[in-house]
Amino acid sequence: MDYLRQPGFMERLSEHERTRLGQICPPNTYRRGDYLFRAGDPCGGLTIVIHGQVKLARLSPSGQERILFIAGPGDLLGTNFLDPDARFRSDGVCLGEVVICPVSRVHVEQVARELPNVPLRLAEVLSRRLSHLEDQLEIAAEPVLLRLGQALLWLVGRFGHEVGEGWHEVGLELRQEDLAALCGTSRVTVTHSLGLLREQGLLEGTRGSYRVRCGGLEAYLQAVAWQE
Repeated sequence: MDYLRQPGFMERLSEHERTRLGQICPPNTYRRGDYLFRAGDPCGGLTIVIHGQVKLARLSPSGQERILFIAGPGDLLGTNFLDPDARFRSDGVCLGEVVICPVSRVHVEQVARELPNVPLRLAEVLSRRLSHLEDQLEIAAEPVLLRLGQALLWLVGRFGHEVGEGWHEVGLELRQEDLAALCGTSRVTVTHSLGLLREQGLLEGTRGSYRVRCGGLEAYLQAVAWQE
């Protein structure tokens, strides 16, 4: 979970670097439900999320949505943009108001020339993201309860805040359908797993507003993993 505790891309830059980057690549604002891109669209540049959250999702052959990632401030989208044939492999949907800094291929050389620290910080963030993806691969075949628990811990670590006595509120409005899409399972299965976590006193709330007892949940998931 170290990836969650690392500063985002913009936080790694100096005030001058952030200001100049914004001048070279002016920010754009989007509303809830807007698409930043769709699967199959050409990827002509790097997208830096400044504010808000973006859902990266893909439809399965059966038409079921699968949420691959939820990007927040400091995250990078379109990281394969240097490939001239690159295309987006998922839909990028805004979960609320979103502000992004688009860095086109045309601007890459100018940014690297004027702000030589920026490519280095970019490499750091990409390395952390790769570690996170490796963690996701490790738990992909685990039981749904474990995948759901890890997803809740990830959401809290990335977007949540502490509300007291070991409890943290997930800082996103997520329906059970969204949690199911994030875990790669059905809504019915997620509903059952959420009920098990509530019975253990590790989860509170419903209908998109959840609170998690993180320390207890981590210990519980470790115990369940040993039993499997």
